[in-house]
Amino acid sequence: MKKQKEIIGLTKKLIKISSVKDNPKELKKVVDFCVSNFSTDKFDIKRFESNNKHSLVITFKKQKNPDFFLVGHLDVVEAEKKEFRPELKNNKLYGRGAKDNKGPSAAMITLMKDFASENKNLSVGLMLTTDEEVGGFNGINYLLNKKNYSCKLAFIPDGGNDFEIISSEKGLIHFKLTAKGIEAHGARPFEGENAIDKIMEVYKDIKKKFPNPKNMEDWKSSLNLGTIKGGRATNIVAGEAEIYLDIRFTEEKKKEDILKEIKEIIKERARMEVIISGNPFYTSPNNSYIIKYKKVLKEVLKREPIFKKCPTGSDARFFSEKGIPAIITNCKGGGTHGKDEWVDIDSLGSLYEILKKFILNNF
Repeated sequence: MKKQKEIIGLTKKLIKISSVKDNPKELKKVVDFCVSNFSTDKFDIKRFESNNKHSLVITFKKQKNPDFFLVGHLDVVEAEKKEFRPELKNNKLYGRGAKDNKGPSAAMITLMKDFASENKNLSVGLMLTTDEEVGGFNGINYLLNKKNYSCKLAFIPDGGNDFEIISSEKGLIHFKLTAKGIEAHGARPFEGENAIDKIMEVYKDIKKKFPNPKNMEDWKSSLNLGTIKGGRATNIVAGEAEIYLDIRFTEEKKKEDILKEIKEIIKERARMEVIISGNPFYTSPNNSYIIKYKKVLKEVLKREPIFKKCPTGSDARFFSEKGIPAIITNCKGGGTHGKDEWVDIDSLGSLYEILKKFILNNF
């Protein structure tokens, strides 16, 4: 398949760029490379930068609210140097970002270029950002809330596997708790107040409020203690301690309600600092766009679509907060965020075909 080869070639070039969060030079480089794929006489190209995170918006004409936005991200999680050397093996393309999210982004870039070459002046745009892996606040959030971009529907190939449709994603709250104690000699703990003891009591009380789910199908809020720091030496009663917590919550609750509950548990025992937070994502399976997408998916893949709930989050939450429905899915692949990340090359071709048919039928 000609288009499949083109998409694979583009994905390989993207993988070779080590666009990790702590390398602003490479984050800019990957956006520079994407810009070079688009001609200025056929596209309106807008570049943005917020806190060293680069974004790109491509449309067929000057507009901030096309009917449809294709949404991808070009940043990846940290990896060894060898993972930025793409490798084709057994119909799979291996490399950091192959599935998350450079392969799907390459398919969308190719589709936009083909629409232009076919002189299809559609109300469709492409958003590419470089901070999804660190929260998306300087990418999609910035574009929607600071630059006032909008659409009727967003397509985000960044969730699920093998074209599952994600109907729900959990919201998240990352926060730090700090407790103060009184230092004393470790041989005379009765003369001090141990901050580690205090912070762990607070943690235990929060944990009671958020008992963890048993598995992926147990759709309820979860709590994870990520890191803990405290004390200066083994023989000193700890004068200060801090913990970093990660709460994921379902669409049944609001972020503000979760924060209120936590503060009521903490009371005056610790100081709370929210690091990042985001609301859950939900799109009804009965949404008119979802129904149309399911039909195209079935025609191309020759199978019934599968809906899944996902405990992780994506940039879809920023669209959801604006009341904009989104379709979250992804190609067939595996090893995401791991040493052997891969994407099925036939799956990338299917993504291109599904998107093209869906857009031409509806936009």
